[in-house]
Amino acid sequence: MTARYVEHPSPTGRIHGGQLVPIPETELADVTVWLALPVEDGTQTWEGLRAATQPNGSYKICAVPLFAYDLNFGDRVAAVASLEGPLVATEILEDGGHFTFRVALHDGGASLPQVVAQFGAMGCLIEGWTDSLVGLSCEPAEAQSVADALTNQEHAGRLDYETGRQRAV
Repeated sequence: MTARYVEHPSPTGRIHGGQLVPIPETELADVTVWLALPVEDGTQTWEGLRAATQPNGSYKICAVPLFAYDLNFGDRVAAVASLEGPLVATEILEDGGHFTFRVALHDGGASLPQVVAQFGAMGCLIEGWTDSLVGLSCEPAEAQSVADALTNQEHAGRLDYETGRQRAV
């Protein structure tokens, strides 16, 4: 089986003064925690998320997961060092309460700057992956309004989205 590693290229940010700026939690992130994604076509893909080591030895996720389900910004996880050395998440210890949305942009639809501006103004944390894929994270109080706005944009043919949270809070 082959392995593929996808580590986030940019820090999680928030709109401030019309600009996307890294949030303070990204400066606390001192490790990358890897999560195994489902095997596809004989390839084991691993998503690397920045995390902050906690005093009790757990790790707080300081990134918006773009591929792993049921893991969100602010969740606390247990992890162990793999035989190769990097940390691998073994379980979610505490749900941080955030909701994750993955937004796929397509030709002729919403642009990345439009999505960043609209959902940043709604209070979402933003993590870019590419010009056509962005992760959004929001607090529970904003989750329904963010989902409604994404649904409206999807019905208008401007983007596609999915939620990263599959289990109940």
